[in-house]
Amino acid sequence: MKGTVWKRGETWTYQFPVTRGGRRRQISKGGFCTKRECQDALTEALSGYATRGYSEPSKATLAEFMRDDWLPRRRAQVRPTTWESYRDSLEGRVLPHLGDVLLRDLTPKMMAELYQHLLSAPGRDSHRGQLSKRTVAYTARVLRAALADAVRQGAIPRNPADAVDAPKPDNVEMRYWTPEQARSFLESVVDDRMEAAWRLLLATGLRRGEALGLKWSDMDFDLGRVCVRRTLVAVGYRVEWSTPKTKRSNRSVDLDDGTVAALRRHRARQLQERMAWGEVWEQGDLVFTREDGSPMHPQSLSTAFKRAVKSSGLPSIRLHDLRHSSAVMALATGIPTKVVSERLGHSSTAITTDIYQHVTETMQREAADRIGAVLDGVSG
Repeated sequence: MKGTVWKRGETWTYQFPVTRGGRRRQISKGGFCTKRECQDALTEALSGYATRGYSEPSKATLAEFMRDDWLPRRRAQVRPTTWESYRDSLEGRVLPHLGDVLLRDLTPKMMAELYQHLLSAPGRDSHRGQLSKRTVAYTARVLRAALADAVRQGAIPRNPADAVDAPKPDNVEMRYWTPEQARSFLESVVDDRMEAAWRLLLATGLRRGEALGLKWSDMDFDLGRVCVRRTLVAVGYRVEWSTPKTKRSNRSVDLDDGTVAALRRHRARQLQERMAWGEVWEQGDLVFTREDGSPMHPQSLSTAFKRAVKSSGLPSIRLHDLRHSSAVMALATGIPTKVVSERLGHSSTAITTDIYQHVTETMQREAADRIGAVLDGVSG
């Protein structure tokens, strides 16, 4: 069986014959940006027909496939926050432009035009008022994964997103505080209601949701240890309980004496709030709550941190950057990468090394100098 490719306007189209029910018909698909892409697609289509036989392409639109098939199936397979990000990417960025297109009619050219449109579309992701490359790249990954499922289901013969280079996200410079800045911040928030939260995040590198998911029963003040068992996440305007991000995120983290002392002060303050609110206090065992004892929305914690930073006069960083600050301080003081990785709850030390490469490279240089000093008999 052979097929043909030809140029139609500015794009390329392929065609090949199939026989079904004793009748011969032509299968064609166009919209390919280059002859090579078109030829590769034809080869793949012919291969698929040879192994699986011809199947009628899906008559569903992209919106119907996403809303009625892919998103409902994925909901049971991923974390609520991940599913919400999938839905937001598709509903907010992809479907308004391609939702009415039949799944079988999607082309690489349409993918490329979508990415280009998103890169120039208004958004809140950057100071320029446009969607960032990181956001568009994430949207492209979600769309590509969904269409790959459509290929596996036999709804389309080939993934049109495979033939298009998605935007690559810009490298974002990591921001963190020096040890001196971290100490200055803690001194400035001594009377802050969330002082213990800021101290805990700097001392342990816990994620925001992990800190908000802590219960007093997770604390062992005598041993100076906290167990991370759950996380509080935002799904839209709602807060939901979820499991830690990875298997290794379910962990125990040792605490220093200063952090234990801050947590004890926080507990005493919380008991005073509980007595002041009386019967309307929301019963629970959460460490960090709103003043009435109810769970704290993750964004509220970030907003409170932003206000505290502004009052301190220190360089502005995000709440998540306290995690980076904690990791950088630990690595810079010579704590082994494996230990830092375990405290952060990374799934592997490779992730820790990759994220904090600039720190580990400095450590490598220092290690080389120390070993050289030993070999040369130079006293430290």
